[in-house]
Amino acid sequence: MTMNLQNLFRAFICFLLSISLATCNIISPAKIEKPPLKVTYNPWPGFLPLVIAKEKGFFAKEGVKVEISYLEDTQLQMADMGAGKYDGATLALGSIVIISSKNPDVQIIFASDESAGADAVVASPSISKVADLKGKALGTGIGGFGELFAVKMLETANLTSEDVNLVNMDGEQVPGRLKKGDIQAGQTWEPYVSGAVKSGARVLFSSAQTPGLIPDVVAFQSSVLRDRPEDIKAFVRAWFQAADYWKAHPAEGNAIIAKLLNVGADTISLEGINLFSLSDNLKAFTPGTDTKSIYYTARLYADFFVRSGGVTRPPDIDRLLDPSFLK
Repeated sequence: MTMNLQNLFRAFICFLLSISLATCNIISPAKIEKPPLKVTYNPWPGFLPLVIAKEKGFFAKEGVKVEISYLEDTQLQMADMGAGKYDGATLALGSIVIISSKNPDVQIIFASDESAGADAVVASPSISKVADLKGKALGTGIGGFGELFAVKMLETANLTSEDVNLVNMDGEQVPGRLKKGDIQAGQTWEPYVSGAVKSGARVLFSSAQTPGLIPDVVAFQSSVLRDRPEDIKAFVRAWFQAADYWKAHPAEGNAIIAKLLNVGADTISLEGINLFSLSDNLKAFTPGTDTKSIYYTARLYADFFVRSGGVTRPPDIDRLLDPSFLK
């Protein structure tokens, strides 16, 4: 091979190498920007650290992009999460148990809070005690966590669901239906409890009387947990930073939330809610024999839903709960 041909050959090889390296740089995973985690939430106060984490920049500080979507209709929120429309969702434990019975690829990674009075059955002034509900119309989400809560309330007066007329409705509908007289009592949650009371209703029974029965949780699609573990860890860190910040600066936290939701700051409150810390979660995600353990409570819901016909088969609780991101 002549010297000129050798030089041309070397130049050609260098050209090919430069093209190869350029192509590698173009398709390098490090250059591909990941989409934000899409998380849906509703106005339950225990879920609102999500808003603070977004608005205070805690997610950005931890290096994860999060897109939050507000849905007041919890039934739509459940349907969308079950269909995979969102990466994650904030919902009551019972609601996620129902979703997971149909979509086992939805997994709970931590508990946001425990209702300690902010869930309640509100009633018209003529109903002064639980026993007065016999023969009356009681609104609740039949087949959901609200029905179990209502059943536990009725048991305190030696009543069963057969002793009342259960009317299926979501919690946000209760104040209006109660005011119209369609029902004499209804199961709902904050901020709808306070709204009903302002309209003349009374709190007949609250979750303060059923400690541990209504934990609220954050769940993600298992594919997201598998494919984006570092983003999920960053999400968890930012969430608990926001929860701690809100507890330390309640007035500022309330103002941040009120501005985003376009409501009065005086309507935002953590009263009746135990906002969970990381250490609270580590305790809750320990197997146990009462509602202090989320494993026990999840099985309680699953068994009730199977008995009541809310689900056809119980979910695998050990798969449903994934506490690994807490560690």
